[in-house]
Amino acid sequence: MELPTKKRAFTAALANLSRLLLGAVLAVSGFVKAVDPKGLFYKLREYTTAFSLDAIPDVWVELASLMLPAAEFILGVLLLTGVYNRLITRLVFIVFLLFTPFTLLIALWNPVQECGCFGDAIHLSNWATFFKNMLLLAFATMVCIKHRLFVRKVSHTNRWAVAVFSLFYIIAVEAVGTYNLPIIDFRPFAVGTDLRTATEDIPSEYKVIYRLEKDGQSQEFTDENYPDSTWKYLGSRTETIKEGRAAQIADFAFLDSEGNDYAPQIIADSGYVFMVIIHSTENADESRVDKINELYDFCKNNSLPFYAATASDEENMLLWQKRTGAEYPLLWADDIMLKTMIRANPGALLIKDGKILKKWNIEYMPHIEHNKQAGILEQLSTQQSRVSSWQSWLFVLSLSIISIIVFDFLTSSKKKMLDKKEKTDETISDINNINSKN
Repeated sequence: MELPTKKRAFTAALANLSRLLLGAVLAVSGFVKAVDPKGLFYKLREYTTAFSLDAIPDVWVELASLMLPAAEFILGVLLLTGVYNRLITRLVFIVFLLFTPFTLLIALWNPVQECGCFGDAIHLSNWATFFKNMLLLAFATMVCIKHRLFVRKVSHTNRWAVAVFSLFYIIAVEAVGTYNLPIIDFRPFAVGTDLRTATEDIPSEYKVIYRLEKDGQSQEFTDENYPDSTWKYLGSRTETIKEGRAAQIADFAFLDSEGNDYAPQIIADSGYVFMVIIHSTENADESRVDKINELYDFCKNNSLPFYAATASDEENMLLWQKRTGAEYPLLWADDIMLKTMIRANPGALLIKDGKILKKWNIEYMPHIEHNKQAGILEQLSTQQSRVSSWQSWLFVLSLSIISIIVFDFLTSSKKKMLDKKEKTDETISDINNINSKN
């Protein structure tokens, strides 16, 4: 009986390890997409365009961009905590059974550059995504077959609490990302980014090594010690001294009506610079236009640079200025770049010395009085929001799951003690009845 016991223990360990790895991947994958629903919407639109499904209304794509990461996150958390094992493991197996062939098709056809499985947090090639799904499908098969061997952290009585909390938690994360800004910014315009470095192409450095011969002896030389003409040239090769790097942010440009680019001026300024980004003036939220105008007045009164940029055409720029009473000029920039800079429409950035200090959805930007500057800019650049702090969200998630597990343990222990006491009382009662009859 020793061998089967060891074999069962090994199988149980493998099943639980597969469960934890699969649950962690699903939870992380769902979370990093849920923080940026608009980014997932843009990615899904890439897929619909690639498969000629542009007729699908935006509302359905938006709904998918909310439901997919939420379902992925909840499945991951339920796997990690080991609840609803029979149902969840079957669902996960079906998901990977369907998506693995799809990722193979994407890898072969390559209609999009990358799958977007981990949002902007981790970039995987289409082939890497396929092989990742093959591995996860193996894990999903294991957990589906051996789910009875899982170690549960939450009892059947309180497992509903994990599911309900996971649902409300991920809805809250998506709500912040939709109506404010993502709580974690994985894009190249995150707060703290040095635009001077991010927009700079660093070329690779090379050296040429020459092979020459003299008096039957060959030797290698570089440009620094190249010998006289008595040496015979045999050949050369090129070696890389230092690998270069393409600009993290390409095509960074803000053009006026005459084609002048203000991007170098923006990132070269050593002082504070405000930028307002309006992806599309046609679809921008006009309810907070007063805040943009107030910000412009503040910059004008305090001699601070102010720039506004949009991807809309000249006609729509003029309509925006007419509708909103905007006195500031609008620069033109690439639509994808503006959506990458900030998800809000409109949104604002505070830049100093070429570095992004702060980003806001205009709706939630703090009020700035026109005639005050002393300390205001420093306060704005250092002001922290608990709602937009990913550390706070991670703390809430960890604390809540731990609290559920502890509560479940205490209530289960208490129930076991009561059941034990009840059985003991029944036994004593039975003994007393027997004694009384004797």
